[in-house]
Amino acid sequence: MKPSYYNYVIENKNGNGDALYYNMRTGSLAHMEAKHHKEFVQFIETGIEISDEKFLEELKYCGFLIEDDFDEKKDIKIRMLNSRYDTSVLSLTITPTMACNFRCTYCFESGHYSNGHMSEDTEENICKMVEQEASHLEKLVVTWYGGEPLLAISPIERLTKKFKKICKRFNIEYSASIITNGYLLTEDVCNKLLDLDITDAQITLDGDAKIHNSRRPLANGGGTYEKIVDNLDKIHGKIGIAIRINVDKENQNEVQAVVDELKRKGIYEDVFCYLGLVTATNGSCSNCACMSSEKYSEFNLNFWLKNDMPLASLYPKPMGNYCGADYAQGYVIDAQGNIYKCWSDVGVMDRRIGTVRDWVESTKKMQVSAAQTQKVLAEYMLYDPTEDAVCSRCKFMPICFGGCPHSRIENNQLCEQYRYNVGEFMQAYADAVLKQERGMHHENFSATCDSEM
Repeated sequence: MKPSYYNYVIENKNGNGDALYYNMRTGSLAHMEAKHHKEFVQFIETGIEISDEKFLEELKYCGFLIEDDFDEKKDIKIRMLNSRYDTSVLSLTITPTMACNFRCTYCFESGHYSNGHMSEDTEENICKMVEQEASHLEKLVVTWYGGEPLLAISPIERLTKKFKKICKRFNIEYSASIITNGYLLTEDVCNKLLDLDITDAQITLDGDAKIHNSRRPLANGGGTYEKIVDNLDKIHGKIGIAIRINVDKENQNEVQAVVDELKRKGIYEDVFCYLGLVTATNGSCSNCACMSSEKYSEFNLNFWLKNDMPLASLYPKPMGNYCGADYAQGYVIDAQGNIYKCWSDVGVMDRRIGTVRDWVESTKKMQVSAAQTQKVLAEYMLYDPTEDAVCSRCKFMPICFGGCPHSRIENNQLCEQYRYNVGEFMQAYADAVLKQERGMHHENFSATCDSEM
């Protein structure tokens, strides 16, 4: 037996010789009592066998201890390939219009706005695309995106009805969500979305009214904060709501105002707040206000702890693939029927991989060259962190996979926030579990595992 390369140990967390163990390949977390920690360290340093059979089995089950001939990188690669090329789920992010009623200062779609809506011909081709994939699907997952998708509710209604008919015919599970700025998400619109089985919405607030309105104004320069909060006041508890707070150096002192306001209005308990790091995507954020990943990781954890948020939602789990961009059946479709791998590429013509018309007609008159399609797909789909010269040597690789594929391609930027604060996060998570365990059972939290295997 040998210790896992992906063990992460925080020693002497309570000053009594005990330790906190986290394994990045399996996702296991364990609080080791001093005697067990000492025994494990002794085994690593001297080879003296662990005599406690129960403890030994726990170490093996959680992945802290592995067989001598077990190759962890191969295990990670197998999981990656299984996840990346799973054919049971089709994930579509659909942009029914590139029109937007906002002019956010950091928008990466600036320059790609268009007032047109998706044509019924494009809608029909999308449905044919889904039908061609339907025979091997277990689930169809749709995310409505923009622009501002609520400016084009008619295509959403028509496509949803057609998708649901296809899913019923092929016995496919259907789920849908929407990413909206929230300005048009009135109670009536919310009810319409629920009728369409759109059960979750992401809405962005960037601080108090002053800072939010300066960052996310209407196209005519008008404010948006009061309208969004008023809508939230009427719809919270009806539809699942995630409040994204985009953060950079300019508003980092104002993000708490969002939580405080939602609490004052009795909305907070029915929504899920989280921070989003503003990045310089497609040339946006030229004012250099973006935080570094290291600074953001510290800021984000402090935000979660201050607001007593469920740390399980932030728990760094081992990945199979990073996102829809490196998932074989993840596609983004714009209002003209262009297909992309990443929603950050929407509107950038040389980042297309095809069109829905090409897809269903298999026409020889391709609107996107084979070379372009191959280049984009190769960048997103062929990257392998287990073979990368930097990532393959990194203990954080199983929970990071090289970070955002788009950032890696566009900015040569690797890494997720966890590499900077995984110790602090695991400490906070373990303390929260310990507090809960004591509250429920009045017992000490000893050498046990929360395993993701």
